[in-house]
Amino acid sequence: MNFQTERLGPHMAAAVSGIDLNRLPDAPTQAALTRVLHDNLVLCIRGQALAPVPFRDAMAQFGVPVLRKQLAQTPECAEVNIISSEDRDVLGDGKRLVNGANWHTDDSFMREPCSLTMLYGVVVPSVGGDTQFTNMYAAYADLSSEMKARIDGMQVIHKYSSSRKLSRISTRPAAEMAAMPEATHPLVRTHPETGRKSLYLNPNRMEQVVGLDRAESDRLLDMLIAHATQPRYEYRHSWRQGDIVIWDNRCTMHKANADYPDGERRLMHRVIVAGTAPY
Repeated sequence: MNFQTERLGPHMAAAVSGIDLNRLPDAPTQAALTRVLHDNLVLCIRGQALAPVPFRDAMAQFGVPVLRKQLAQTPECAEVNIISSEDRDVLGDGKRLVNGANWHTDDSFMREPCSLTMLYGVVVPSVGGDTQFTNMYAAYADLSSEMKARIDGMQVIHKYSSSRKLSRISTRPAAEMAAMPEATHPLVRTHPETGRKSLYLNPNRMEQVVGLDRAESDRLLDMLIAHATQPRYEYRHSWRQGDIVIWDNRCTMHKANADYPDGERRLMHRVIVAGTAPY
């Protein structure tokens, strides 16, 4: 397949067009798409019209899709989650949930977090509903040599329901919570495919830096989060109908915006693919 590539942001994100993922890419095309993703951290594939199973199958070319029960699943395909403007905390207070409303990286509460997330814009609002991304390679690179020496080797405890969380999260059954024990991940991780170092932060899941008291841990994490979420590291994606946006959770954070007009609908399908413990 031939496709065209367009740079979207000054330091991250690219879009490709001229490809229909109802027909799976051949090996050279898939390798080229993966290179665009690794080079740009965020990859948008424009103009798609995919049912859940073909969406899952196309995303499986990037890695092994995994199940996550914290989000609703499509009836046709359990590996495809639903993220909707109609989401509610069904097992909790029943109030509206805005999934991903604050900066985070997906799945860090798992001991082997996913590597990539794929979000497909099935229904997008006329305005608003952007997704923001921040470049964690660049955020790490710009730290002082003293700060890099301090934090290299540090570990952080991540939990599904962290006491530091900023977003409301869905209430989960007790058995499911028991299957999600806390995870410990490095504060600085090396990407297994690019070999580059990045900060690994999740403001919504991080509990405490191992070996620091709570006050010192909070100061360090708050400083690093403020640094990494500066506008100079950011790309903001304005959705078009049929966009598939793929991002690398190992070197980015992202957040969703629920700023679209009342009465307008936002419906996304999501696939995540397996990763390994970030060491």
